[in-house]
Amino acid sequence: MKQKLKKYEVMAYFMAVYCTFTVVQNLFEMKTLGTDAFAFGGGGGLLSWATFMIIDISTELFGKKDTIKLYTFAGLLNLFIVVIAQVIIALPGVYPEQNEAFRLIFSNGIRTAFSSFAAFWVGNFINMTVMIKMKEQAGEHDNKFLLFVRAVLSTIVGQFVDNFTFATLAFAPIGISAFEMTWKAIFTSSCFGTFMETVNESIFVPFITIPSITKLKGRFEEEQVA
Repeated sequence: MKQKLKKYEVMAYFMAVYCTFTVVQNLFEMKTLGTDAFAFGGGGGLLSWATFMIIDISTELFGKKDTIKLYTFAGLLNLFIVVIAQVIIALPGVYPEQNEAFRLIFSNGIRTAFSSFAAFWVGNFINMTVMIKMKEQAGEHDNKFLLFVRAVLSTIVGQFVDNFTFATLAFAPIGISAFEMTWKAIFTSSCFGTFMETVNESIFVPFITIPSITKLKGRFEEEQVA
C-alpha cells in the first residue's frame, strides 16, 4: 500500500520547482530570438511552457486558491530578484568588462520588471481560470482526453495574453525607452511565442501533466481543497 502524501509537502516541491523555472525563464527572456526582419520571441519561451504546465497540474490537484498563491509568490520572488539585480548594477565593480556583461544580462529595468510581473500574473490567472471552467463543464464526463484538451487550450489563451501583455507594457513604441518594438514585432513575437510554447506543452502533456495528476491525485485526494 502506497503511503499517502500530505498536500502541503507536495505543494512545497511544486513551489520550489516553479519558482526556479520562473526566475531562470525571466533571465533567458532578456535575449530576443530572431532576425532583423522577424522576432521569434524571448529566450524565456523555451521554459515558459513548463511553468504553464506546472500551473495546469497545480490547478487540477490543489484548486484555485492554492494555485493563485503559487504563481503570486513566484512572481513576487522574481520581481525581488530583478530589483536586487538593479541595485547590484548600480554599485561600483572592480572589473569593467564584468560590470558591462552583468549589466547586459540583467538589463531588464523597472519598466520591464513590473511588465513581467503583470503579464505573468494575468497570464497565469487566465490559464488557471480556463482550466477550472472547462473542468466544470466536463463534470462527471471528465477524462484524460478532456484533460489534455483543456491543458492545451488554457495554455494557448494564457500564453498569448502573457506574451502580448508583457511585450506591450515593456516594449510598446511610446518613446520612453531605448529598447522598444514596433506593434508588428510585438504581435508577431507574441503569436510565434505562443505557438512554440503550446507545441512544447502539447508534447509533454501526455507524458508529464496527465500521469502526474493521475498518480498524485490518488495519493492525497482526501486532503483535496476546492
